[in-house]
This record gives sequence, C-alpha cells and structure tokens, in this order.
Amino acid sequence: MSTPQLRPLVLPPTLDGLPAPCDLFDAHGTLLLRAGHPLATALLNASASRRVYCQAQRVPHFARQAPLRTLRDVGEALALIETLLDSGSGPRAEELLDLAAQCHAAWRFDPDACIGYARLARPPAAAAGHVLLAALFVAEIGHAHGLPAQRVEHLIGAALTMNLGSLALHDTMHASRAAPDEEQQLALADHPQRAARLLVASGELPAEWIAAVAQHHENVDGSGYPLGLERNAITLGARMLRVADVLAARLRGRQWRHPRYWNIAHATQREQLIRHIFEDDLERLDKHIVRLLIDRLGPFPPGSMVRLSNGELALINRRDAGAGLRPQRALSLTDARGRILGEPRPRPLGARDHHIQGYAHDLQPHHLPDYDWPRLWGYSEHGGRVH
Repeated sequence: MSTPQLRPLVLPPTLDGLPAPCDLFDAHGTLLLRAGHPLATALLNASASRRVYCQAQRVPHFARQAPLRTLRDVGEALALIETLLDSGSGPRAEELLDLAAQCHAAWRFDPDACIGYARLARPPAAAAGHVLLAALFVAEIGHAHGLPAQRVEHLIGAALTMNLGSLALHDTMHASRAAPDEEQQLALADHPQRAARLLVASGELPAEWIAAVAQHHENVDGSGYPLGLERNAITLGARMLRVADVLAARLRGRQWRHPRYWNIAHATQREQLIRHIFEDDLERLDKHIVRLLIDRLGPFPPGSMVRLSNGELALINRRDAGAGLRPQRALSLTDARGRILGEPRPRPLGARDHHIQGYAHDLQPHHLPDYDWPRLWGYSEHGGRVH
C-alpha cells in the first residue's frame, strides 16, 4: 500500500489531551496516532523538536502555513527592491531583515518543499530564483554546521542580497549566450562590493551579513575577487555562501551552460558525486562545507526528476530520514507515454516495486510540463496554482 502524501504539521500546545484532528505520521510515513485519539504531551513536545506529518488532503484549519507562497512573495519583493533602486530609492534594513526572517521561517517549516519548489518553479526572474535557491542551501549549511538560528537567518539574508543592485545584469547574463563585454565584466567584478555598499546604506545590518556579501566571490585558493582573499581570511559566512551560490548556479544553469545535475553513475559514493557536481571549482571551495551540504541533500535531493523502471517520469519530493542513499518513494507525474497524470501517483521504490533507472534532468527546466508544483508537497489550496 502506498504511503499517503504528507506535509508537516506543528501541533499547538492547546491541543494537549484533546482528540487528534487528523492521522499523525512520522517522516517515514509510519502512523503515530489515529484521528480522534487523545493527544499526549509527549507527542506535542515531539512535534516542536522534530516534524510530525499529516495527510496533505486532511490538513486541519490551524495548520494552513504556505511556505511556497512565502518564497514566491520574497522573490517578488526582491524584484521590487531592484526596481526601486533604479529610481534612486534604496531598501531599509528592517525590510531586508523581514525578508530574511520570512525565508527562514518557510525553510524551517518545510525545507524539502522549499528546495524542491525553488528548483522547479518559474521564478519572477532568473536572478531572483537563483538567490532564493542559494538562500535555502545556505540555511541547510548553517544548520548542519550548528550555527545559532539568528546567524543562519543573517546568512539567508546575505544570500538574498548578494547580488543587490545587479539583478538585472545577472538576468541579462543568464539569458545571453555571448561572453560578457568589457562594461559587463567590470560591473560583474564590482557587484559584491556594490551590494555591500547598498547594504551599509540601508541602515543597521549585522556585520557578518555584509561581510558575507562583500566576500561571496572569494575562493579559498586566493583565485577569487575582488580582494583575492585566502582560506580563513574569508569569513565563515562568506565561505558558506560561496558553496551555496556555486551549487545553485550548477542546478539552474544558463543559456550557454547546461545545468550540472547529479549523475546516476556517481550517486552511490559521496566523493564521486561531489567531484561530478563541482568539478574544478572544488579546489576553490571550502571542502568541509561542500561535504556538509551534499550530506544534507543526499544523491536525490528534493526536486530530483527521475525515470522509473515502468517508464514513468517521477519526482523525489522528500528526503527519507535514515533511508540511506536511495529514496523509498517517489511521485509519478506522467505515464510511460509521457501523458500527465491527473493526480501524482505515489510509487514505493525497491527491488520488488518500481526502481529508479536514472535521472531525468534533461527535461529541466524548459521542457517540463506546466505543472501545479506546490501540490507535490501538499500546498495547493482551493485548487489555486503558485507557479
């Protein structure tokens, strides 16, 4: 029997002793408590420290969080800030702090959905989509490193604003097949410092945030810019942001550079996978941070499109805690003939069931169907679409 599609749930302490509003599951899809059975304090406490899940179609009224809509709103706000910069109106520090807090809250609530959606959905602009994905990756790194929540939030803010003042230039470069001309090269070389200057002018922002932005193109071997800093002369936040930035660029690609997706032949060994993804850039990055991020994401991170043994195109929508290298389930989007299914079909993965034949990222991002991506994580409310 297929595991139902699940989404996270935070149980308020006011439910102590009251009937469970829905069936409750753990991350593996194991039933913890039937709807109507009294909620114990231990389960309420557990939902605050680790995720408890409910069936996506049976979300109770108090759990209408919309993390994917929040991400879309943050991306649109970044585009608006960029427009205001062109008219001479810079952002205020409190506005930027609020955007970082919103993005952090969305990631904390459902990191799998946020990462998968950021990989698949069409952002308001390519440059905005890139910094959103980098912000989610730096959240993963910061949490894996054990940084306090506030520092993680500041690094999310650094990722969101690392290209402040040059998002239009990055959009142009993303769409161009030509090498940057001399003027564009100068602007690209200056963009970390330009963004840092705009952040300083915005008001009181944490020094670590501004330093991470100013140094996010420095490399540990000294080959970066604008200062050619090496190793520990680069702040920890900047080294984390550099790795997140590179991986986000690998996965989104550009007109002149195809996305660098995972390779099924390298998926069974971490070091081979890392070499495959980062290639020569690995020598320019903090390898410890690279490994932290890849260990967090695994070989099939959320949003990975795969081809199943029955010919169906399927999506890995969630990481399976403790499942090892191979995911235990996928959601099929099309049948073997490529026809879009009316409802995504949960597919258990294993030797006796369906199994993954290979990655299908050759279909990304321009040849995927116009799908209601949020519904793959249970967030399509009232039939509405968030693209």
